[in-house]
Amino acid sequence: MVLGPIVSIVISTMENMGYLGLLILMILESLALPIPSEVILPFSGYLIYLGKLNLALTIIDATVASIIGSLIEYTLSYYIGYSVVLKVGKFMGLTESHLKLAESWFNKYGWLSIIAAKFVPGVRALISIPAGIARMNIWLFILCTTVGSVIWNTALIYIGLMFGTSWEAGLATITRYADYLALAFVFIIILLVLVFKRRSANT
Repeated sequence: MVLGPIVSIVISTMENMGYLGLLILMILESLALPIPSEVILPFSGYLIYLGKLNLALTIIDATVASIIGSLIEYTLSYYIGYSVVLKVGKFMGLTESHLKLAESWFNKYGWLSIIAAKFVPGVRALISIPAGIARMNIWLFILCTTVGSVIWNTALIYIGLMFGTSWEAGLATITRYADYLALAFVFIIILLVLVFKRRSANT
């Protein structure tokens, strides 16, 4: 597998900065910068395999970073609104079509979209914007962000850990089957919510 510049940046940052590097990279990823968690997290798993990082601390670190980045987007959107977010976002490659996609997800699925979007590239880092604009309850937002982030982060970190020295093959597998993986996660989340609602209705 030929390593691209983004992968090289992730490797260098993680090897030199450890947990702090992971924190910074995942915050930037959550702010819609082109640093995919599909690269950051499997390599973190590889570092766990080498004994350089701890599994629990890595999951906590990545999840805290996801929450911080999402809260920054939520807060900015809450106070400055759609048009200003779009103008600022254009400097990072954000387009109106990207925002419209995230907005349609949020309008259609509500709080569930915050969880499910964590598994969908292109929506994951933007779903906080319509949540902020809609002034979604911040504690519910944090809860949903935490749930989605824990599941996604743990899965990708564990894949990197299981592939070990062949983590690049794991990265290639994730890239190849990313859409199917995302659909599987979204289906599981929706199924769990439906089961929960049915049980609540029966009690």
